[in-house]
Amino acid sequence: MPSRTKKTTRRAQRPSPRARLLASATQLFTQEGIRVIGIDRILREADVAKASLYSLFGSKDALVVAYLEALDTQWREDWLLRTAKMRDPQEKILAFFDQCIENMPRGNYRGSHFQNAATEYPRPDGESEEKIVATVQAHRNWCENTMAQLLTEKNGYPSDLQARQMLVLIDGGITGCRLSRNTEPLELARDMATQLLSDPPADYSI
Repeated sequence: MPSRTKKTTRRAQRPSPRARLLASATQLFTQEGIRVIGIDRILREADVAKASLYSLFGSKDALVVAYLEALDTQWREDWLLRTAKMRDPQEKILAFFDQCIENMPRGNYRGSHFQNAATEYPRPDGESEEKIVATVQAHRNWCENTMAQLLTEKNGYPSDLQARQMLVLIDGGITGCRLSRNTEPLELARDMATQLLSDPPADYSI
């Protein structure tokens, strides 16, 4: 009877099938890529039946969308927490770079989850793959719009173009990290952003 009670307790404490599927997908997609990972591999790692995956998500593509949405939610929450006590818009903008540096996977330096997902679907085939790319774009839009709002507050005029310039610096820094196998490119991109933000304001309004 005691052993049966322990087993029941362990089952009760175990993450739900949905949580296990997302955790396994996140680990595998991050380390090896999305397309190369098959459904059966995810199911084995998560210890979940195939029927559960299809009842919870419907398809592998839908699981990819859920994985990206979860990462996006976590990214936004982390940035809001990081900047909660900041008052200077410039500090909040540079926090994007700091968060990218800290989130860069050490060891394999595979880069951004979002960039990698978009790269794997250069020509989306069908509605489900289009949803994957749209989810990546939603994350990117949030970053750009947030920086544009902060830059507008800092400069005193609409600064959408300068926000896109910040995003280009981040993109280049992340790509550089993948090639150099260290975070120096992102750190350099942060330094360049600091210089741009410290220079006398130019008219970036559109």
